[in-house]
Amino acid sequence: MSSTLDRPTDSVMSSHLQSADAIVADSNRVNCESVAWCLNAYGGFRNVSTASSSSELLQAIRSQRPRVVLVGERLVTANLRDLFAELAVRLGETRIVVFADGLTDRQLDLVVNNRVSGLLSRQDFMRTISEQLIQVAAGKPVLSECLSGRVSLGSDGRFRCSASAQLRKLTDRQWDVLLRIAEGGRVSEVAEALAISEKAVESHKYRIMRAIGASDRVDLCRWAIREGLIEA
Repeated sequence: MSSTLDRPTDSVMSSHLQSADAIVADSNRVNCESVAWCLNAYGGFRNVSTASSSSELLQAIRSQRPRVVLVGERLVTANLRDLFAELAVRLGETRIVVFADGLTDRQLDLVVNNRVSGLLSRQDFMRTISEQLIQVAAGKPVLSECLSGRVSLGSDGRFRCSASAQLRKLTDRQWDVLLRIAEGGRVSEVAEALAISEKAVESHKYRIMRAIGASDRVDLCRWAIREGLIEA
């Protein structure tokens, strides 16, 4: 980010944990608390709490009613399914915003199909980021100008990214199957987790491999690793 302020003390941050207007989640604790400190300093939110892991973030979402959740790239890509499944149940008026600088085009395509309300850039000044989050909290989707070469924001409020045609061929259900198989799940385990038949999983897997040009499961896993969807 283009501007920085001193890291807040633990006592300052802990005082905001019970009733947050916003949650900032980043795997780097210092960055996370610095962003939260700035948001508090600029006065757009009464309270801002932090989380540096997916488990902390999910627990905070369950216990609080934040207006905005700002998530760093690593957390959102590592736990995309669990995060958005939780938000789908508990969001209400809460809106999800993602720092998108470090996302690959493939990851970005996956993220924009999961009800995000804002795509922000760490290259922007913190005052700009604060103003963008206030707009999101008020119900207006926001796209950083720094990301305009990779994503567009339509008049319907939907983000559209310049990801490959391969990804656009996949349905949400096929993404669920792809990620679970790439992470090592057997067909029976995927079927149980998604509450669908093994035959349906096999059908989805066939269509996925045809869409991405994979010849077998190993190819599928290599593709997912290469595109940054899972870690090797």
